[in-house]
Amino acid sequence: MARLALIVIFAAMATGMFVIKNKVITLENELEQINMRIKEDQKALHVLKAEWTYLNDPARIRLLSSRHARMKPLRAEQIISFSAIPFKKAPAEDKGFIRVSFAAAVQE
Repeated sequence: MARLALIVIFAAMATGMFVIKNKVITLENELEQINMRIKEDQKALHVLKAEWTYLNDPARIRLLSSRHARMKPLRAEQIISFSAIPFKKAPAEDKGFIRVSFAAAVQE
């Protein structure tokens, strides 16, 4: 009887080890695939960073803006302070508010 119990225990242990070994192999393959995807994403990110640096080059943007938008640098007289903006005076019922728009006020 003891021999039969030992044989059953040994068979159960062998089966358990086989299942665990296959599970570990499966997980290792999955980990390898994930690591390969991480490396591919890192390469793609490196390429995207290089493209972003090229696209945001100030000299390139200046050239494109002068060629396509006919933009020119600001002159000093084009810059004014906030206090120089002509605001429309608020009606008496709206005291305390400054209207920036010249559109008609909405009547409720």
